[in-house]
Amino acid sequence: MDRQPLSSSPLGAPPRRRPSLFGGVFALIIGIYVLLIAGILVADFVYVTRSPLGRRELAELFFVAIPAKAQLDQMPEGEQAYYTELGDRRRFIKHAVWLSVWTSSLAALISLVISVPTGYVLSRGRFHGVRLIDALIDIPIVLPPLLFGISLLVLFQRTGLGPVLKSVGIEFVFKPAGIVLVQVLIATAYGARMLKGTFDSIDPRLAAVAQTLGCTRAGAFFTVTLSNARSGLVAALVMIWARALALYGPVIAFCGSTSMETEVMPTRMFLEMSVGRLEAALFIALLMIGMAVAVLLVLKLATERAADQVGRMLRP
Repeated sequence: MDRQPLSSSPLGAPPRRRPSLFGGVFALIIGIYVLLIAGILVADFVYVTRSPLGRRELAELFFVAIPAKAQLDQMPEGEQAYYTELGDRRRFIKHAVWLSVWTSSLAALISLVISVPTGYVLSRGRFHGVRLIDALIDIPIVLPPLLFGISLLVLFQRTGLGPVLKSVGIEFVFKPAGIVLVQVLIATAYGARMLKGTFDSIDPRLAAVAQTLGCTRAGAFFTVTLSNARSGLVAALVMIWARALALYGPVIAFCGSTSMETEVMPTRMFLEMSVGRLEAALFIALLMIGMAVAVLLVLKLATERAADQVGRMLRP
C-alpha cells in the first residue's frame, strides 16, 4: 500500500496553511479599525473638495487675489470689508501654521532630551523612589488635558512662581513660550514611556561589556545603548512632535487664543468651526494631517536607510 505524501508543497517550500478562525478574527478587528481611520480622512477630504462651500474656502484661501490698498480704497464698502476679512484670515492661518510648526518642533527636541534619561532611569533604575517617579510621569497622560492647562495656570498665577519668573523676564502665561512649556510637559511623558520600552528591550550586558573594554559609563551609554536604541529614538521623536502639534485644551487654557500671538492650528480650527466655517476648520485639519504624514514618511525612510547601513556594516 502506497503511503500518502505528507504535504503537496514542492520540496523546500513551506507547507500551505489554511486560514484559521484565530487569524480571521484578528484580521477583522484590524480591518475595522484601519477602515474607520481611513474613512475619517477620506470623508474630510471629500467634504472639503466636493462641497460648494469647501471649494469656495479653498479658492479664497489660495487663489483669490487681494487688491492693493489703493484699489481697495476705490471699492464699495462691502467689497472692502470682504477683502479685508479675507486678508486677515490668510494672515491668521499662516501665523497659526508657522507657530504650530516651530513650537512643536522646539518642544519635540526639548522633550527628547528629557525623555532619554527619564526612560533610561525608569528602565534601569533600582533605587528607592523610582516607582514614585514612574507614577508621576503618567500624570500628564492620565490627567484630562484641559485640567492640566488649568492647573498650570493656577501654578503660575496663584503662587509666587509666576511673579518670580516675571521679575527676571521669563513669562509663560498667554505667551508663545507657554505653548512650548505645555507641549514639553505633556509630550515628554509619552516619549519617556516609549523610550522605557526601548531600553527594556536592549540587553544591559552590552554596555557592561563595553565598560570592561575601557569605556566609561557615559561612553558605553552613548556609543552602545543609544546606538541600539536608534529606531526607538526616532519613533519617540515622531510621537512627541505629533502629540505637541495636536494639543488644544491645555494650550487654550494656559496661553489663550490671541490671533497673531498664541493661536496655533488646533485653536484656529476650533475658532473657524465656532463661527460656522466647518469647511475652513476641516481644511486646517487636513493641513495638520498632511504635515504629520509627511514627517512620518520622512523619518520612516531615514530610519530604514540607517538600519540598512548598520546591517551592511555588520555583515561578514
